[in-house]
Amino acid sequence: MTMSDDPADLTRAIHPGRDDPHTAHIVDGNAVVGVLQDLLAGDLSMLIVECGGCHTAAPLAEWRVEADRDAFIVRCRSCTHTLWTLMRGDGGPSLLIAGSCGLRRAPEGGEPSPAG
Repeated sequence: MTMSDDPADLTRAIHPGRDDPHTAHIVDGNAVVGVLQDLLAGDLSMLIVECGGCHTAAPLAEWRVEADRDAFIVRCRSCTHTLWTLMRGDGGPSLLIAGSCGLRRAPEGGEPSPAG
């Protein structure tokens, strides 16, 4: 990953939960690989998923999943919002993100709240 100091490659960014705008560098997708690997490492059943529709948050293991021979559709237990679809295909699995949802690691030693 390389970060450019070229002013054309800088922007002001505001992220959810953060009030202060800050400088963001424009980089390629390689910049997120390590952090994404950390997020998805370990027991994925305990990955905290937050619904973008109603904001219910719970471990992945507690969400409603509709499964058939071609796909798994992950839906919110509270509002039935589709979070994503995991397709099974000849070329391997593909993830189709249908709506906004959040993913985060479960707190160490903490008990996440159950899905509604």
